[in-house]
Amino acid sequence: MEAFKLMAKPSDTIKRLLSQGASELAGAKYEAARKTFETALEIENDNISANYFLAATLEELDETDLAVETYLKVIKLDATVRQAYIQLSNIFYTQDKKQSALGILETARHQFPKDKDILYLRGQVAMQCLPGWHLPMLADQERNDLYEKAINATVRTGDIALDIGTGSGLLAMMAVRAGAAHVYACESEPFVAELARQIVEKNGLSDKITVINKRSNDLVVGEDLPQKVDIVLTEIFDRALVGEGILPTLNHAWKNLLNDGARIIPQGATLYGVVIECPHLQRFHHLETVNGFDLSEMNVLAHPLAYKDGMIDLQESEDHRILSEPFIIRKFDFRYPPPLNFREKCPVNFKQDGTGDAILMWFDLHLTHDLTFSTQKPKPRNHWRQAAQILLKPQPCEISKPLMLKTYYRNYFDFELGKETKKTLKKVK
Repeated sequence: MEAFKLMAKPSDTIKRLLSQGASELAGAKYEAARKTFETALEIENDNISANYFLAATLEELDETDLAVETYLKVIKLDATVRQAYIQLSNIFYTQDKKQSALGILETARHQFPKDKDILYLRGQVAMQCLPGWHLPMLADQERNDLYEKAINATVRTGDIALDIGTGSGLLAMMAVRAGAAHVYACESEPFVAELARQIVEKNGLSDKITVINKRSNDLVVGEDLPQKVDIVLTEIFDRALVGEGILPTLNHAWKNLLNDGARIIPQGATLYGVVIECPHLQRFHHLETVNGFDLSEMNVLAHPLAYKDGMIDLQESEDHRILSEPFIIRKFDFRYPPPLNFREKCPVNFKQDGTGDAILMWFDLHLTHDLTFSTQKPKPRNHWRQAAQILLKPQPCEISKPLMLKTYYRNYFDFELGKETKKTLKKVK
């Protein structure tokens, strides 16, 4: 028998060991399979099949670091082993290393450009890595063009600029093209910051733009920035204007990062609202009976002080009615440090009777004194749309009885509608 083993060709021995190890792996005899595949690799260290099955066995044994190392070895030996990419991305994903998983699948996408399964998996992981609004925002050409007009009108030759929430780096590159000497572009998401660096390099602007993987509130002059800046660019707005932290961000920037007399794009904004009747929005946050069954226990999952994005707009539908005339919730002047919290009151006039269930909001973004982007009548291609926030206490509304709206903002909106007022509101165009 020993003589037979000595006489056997290595390739025959490898085939036998691979067959034996595969059988042990299928039978959940993981330690035995590991020893078998390791024996095969002692004979032929670069055997692709032995390395792949050893990696799969190590996965089953929860030795993920060794499994990753071995899958990477397989890909290095043969970049066409498709399943190695998928298994490797799966390990990273389950370890909550989603950006590493995305990187592996992006490599696989280039290796297998016609493989729809890999394209789908990559997209699924990408959605987990990044907020879904990055690409729709960049695809909003109207917004991009208005921002560039504002940048061209505001940036001065030699300016030192700060782009807060740079994302792709688009505004930073526009600022350089408009004459800025240097732009410091901060981005808190590590993966997006790395993408921005690659984009800046690809466009030949690495000497003009420095991407910093930090929130602007964490930037320190003298460490992250060589000096205070002359101009700030930002687009960290959501559909209700302030939900992405623009108020604390600009408050900090004005107090710590900007020169006296610095400029800012956008210069300000106006937040508008109307009272709407929309019972189904109330039902999102307060269930009682559904088809005769008591489902009220599900209300523990409700978040009544979170607004809903893009579900309805100023065009009435079978689900909602516009009860009031438009009103201004608040005007913001970003040329000065904005408040972190605020309270406002305004009278609301009604154009039809009904029950006030929610406030529908939109905004005008004043990029310069004569350039404004509005979400009042968004087109399908526009990224920013409108937001609706329910009233915790729905209110009866009548044409002949104006009511007072109280707005409280402290990182979230809290609206109260009530107390009939004799005041009338000037119509908002």
